[in-house]
Amino acid sequence: MPVDDAGPDGPLRARALQRRGTLGVIATGASASGPVLHGLRAAAREQAYVLSVFSVSINSGAAVLAAVAGLQLQGVAGIVVLDGHLLAELAPVAGIPLVPAASTDQYAGARQATEHLLQLGHPTVWHLGGPEEGPVARARERGWRETLERHGAEVPPVVRGDWSARSGFRAGQSLAVESGVGAVFSANDHMALGLVAAFAQAGMRVPRDAHVVGFDDVPEAAYFAPPLTTVRQDHLAAGRHTLATLAARIDGVAVPAWGTVEAELVVRESSRCLKGV
Repeated sequence: MPVDDAGPDGPLRARALQRRGTLGVIATGASASGPVLHGLRAAAREQAYVLSVFSVSINSGAAVLAAVAGLQLQGVAGIVVLDGHLLAELAPVAGIPLVPAASTDQYAGARQATEHLLQLGHPTVWHLGGPEEGPVARARERGWRETLERHGAEVPPVVRGDWSARSGFRAGQSLAVESGVGAVFSANDHMALGLVAAFAQAGMRVPRDAHVVGFDDVPEAAYFAPPLTTVRQDHLAAGRHTLATLAARIDGVAVPAWGTVEAELVVRESSRCLKGV
């Protein structure tokens, strides 16, 4: 397979492509079936790696330490931890390279979404946030909040969901009775789906009466009614970056452990028309 050395990860990818073997992956909670793992699997197939995935149900340092020990017994060359914030608790582990999974720049993606809605002429943007304790939800909320503050716009109270369309529908019911809700940035696409359905039930049409932007660009987003403007995450690129970083660590090369890939705003009908048209 030809090696693509273009871009900052070129030399690292070259090493990754030259190495064959089994790598460990530790997944916790929802990450065990999420898009980050799918992107990592796709990148591993490209580079002829075998992944051994160890899923732990308890999101704690102790559980991850046990998973590391189990993967070491399998003889993996290195380990990716999908919930990278747990790496700080793995300092006692020695003798095997550990890296966090690279991820999309959640903060920058939220800024793009909020900037887009402000550029449509809205005085402010409401936010349908994810669970407050989640690092992804916090990063997206911070990007939204700081963008509004930078523009001198009012920061409305966050309406919070649990990532599900059902919670988005409940949030939409509450927002539909608020005055001046013309733009909403939803922290994920599934909540945006429920939000739009609640707006429709209340007689608010998107995008005529309100603009909505989601996050993730799930495969169904282009087929929502209306098709959803959203922030796309390139999970394959993140997977490639992760494997390149781990390959370098296996080779004893000191490279930064945490990496992000750019988010991309995908504009569709849910924010394409001006409010009131």
